[in-house]
Formats: sequence, structure tokens, C-alpha cells
Amino acid sequence: MSCKITPKAVLNKYKGDSYMKIVIKFCPSNFEDELDEVKDQLRQLPNVEVIDERCLNYCGQCLVQPYALINGENIVADDPDELLSNILKHIESI
Repeated sequence: MSCKITPKAVLNKYKGDSYMKIVIKFCPSNFEDELDEVKDQLRQLPNVEVIDERCLNYCGQCLVQPYALINGENIVADDPDELLSNILKHIESI
């Protein structure tokens, strides 16, 4: 995966600081194994909880685009690499 904002960069930004917990939910049916690496990288971040939750009620989108809900906000992309990048950008903006 090659996104410009890396989990390590986000980790360094938050190291030692106290921030609110970020909950990232994935539907296990959405791009199934393709999102495993994204989830693994996100689990390394402080104050981030990654949850697989069936069903998130985005069934039409679930079939065509990778997505995640961050504290209830829908983050979408065209592929897993872009999703990771979009999620990291969103986390930085919180």
C-alpha cells in the first residue's frame, strides 16, 4: 500500500498526546480480505478501535466501494489504498 500519509506518521503526531477514542467500523462483507492490511495498519494507531460489524446498512455501497465508518461518518474510496489514505486524512482532521 502506498499512501502519502502513513500510519507511522499519524502515530508520531499523536505520540504522548491525549485524544478522543476513534472508532472505525468495517463491514466484513465489504471487500473482505482486501481490507485486512488496512485494518491491521489502523490497529497500530493509538486511541483507534477497529471493529468488524455486520451490517452497517450501506449495502448498495458495500457491493461497489470499500468504505468505513469513523465515529459514524462514512469514508469511501475506489480501492483499499485510497481508503487507507482517506481514513488517515480524516483522522488527522479530527
